[in-house]
Amino acid sequence: MGPDVPRYHPRQSRRRSARKEVTMWRPDPGFRHAIVGVVVLGLLAAALTSGAPAQPRPPDKITLRLDWVNTGNHAVWYYARDKGIFADQGLDIEILEGRGSDLTAQTVGNGSVMFGTADTATVVSLASQGLPVKMVGIWFKTSPIAFIYPKKTGWKTMKDMAGARVGIGALLAPVTAAINAAGLEGKLQIVRMEPATVPISLLEGRVDLIISYGFQQIPPLEAKGLPVAMFPISEAGINVPGLALITNHDVLKKTPDIVKRFVAAAQKALDAAQKDPSGAIDSLLKRSPALDRAVALRVLELSLRAGHRADAGNPLQVRRPGEASPPDRDVFHQRVRAGRLSDAAPFSVPP
Repeated sequence: MGPDVPRYHPRQSRRRSARKEVTMWRPDPGFRHAIVGVVVLGLLAAALTSGAPAQPRPPDKITLRLDWVNTGNHAVWYYARDKGIFADQGLDIEILEGRGSDLTAQTVGNGSVMFGTADTATVVSLASQGLPVKMVGIWFKTSPIAFIYPKKTGWKTMKDMAGARVGIGALLAPVTAAINAAGLEGKLQIVRMEPATVPISLLEGRVDLIISYGFQQIPPLEAKGLPVAMFPISEAGINVPGLALITNHDVLKKTPDIVKRFVAAAQKALDAAQKDPSGAIDSLLKRSPALDRAVALRVLELSLRAGHRADAGNPLQVRRPGEASPPDRDVFHQRVRAGRLSDAAPFSVPP
């Protein structure tokens, strides 16, 4: 072998062959930054989730059936809806026109709708027959039912009506009591008719007077050229509460919080309409554009004057737990004077 050929050393060769080259994996700096970013974002998301407020629950849907077709006094409900008063209480309200207190009370009682406005005398009568309804608020401290007649008759007292033809949609117990108390029992010609035709019958001269809510009938009758006056049944000593807010037993039992929020919204609705009756009529006319604005506004103003109590924050005369209830006393008075209805007073305290 020549001098340029390296010698072979077996021991050294074995050491070199046994040695393995180990290469450590070094991540790319950009990749390392991405991993750190993901971890930071994950921690931040966890922190935000743990401290985030609960999502607001959707509003509870409720239905309200009115006592009659839209008239000026019903502007209260539409205005409150437009102003967000019900929404503030977590309620999404659907407002339905009515066809009389009797039908409204029955649809509330059978659960077709959750709430209604109805004449208290009608509600008391139906409740005494077993209809499962409760009053949770009273709009009028004294009933607005009245004997409405043309001024040209010249009548000065209720006794002057003797012999007159009387148009009426429903002969309610308070009306019978008022007739008897005025000494007119058997001295009036009672003409029963569909409620919608009652004012028309007076305009056409088919009857001499009508019995209805004074604030609802006087403005449209006078707008049609018939000056009228009225004798409220309270003048005969019959003092019963007027329009009521009602619900059925199941709603009151199963969803008391909804009832409480509905009554609270209704209280604020009356206050809002009292402060801005013109704005309330604007809301009504969006739903019933055929109504005469001036007449509707007059109806609303008369209804608020008759039904809005001076008690701050309690225009619906809601009974507080432990308080004596004026409506209960009035219903007792009604039972004594007008037929002794069932002792089961259909009133309830919103929880």
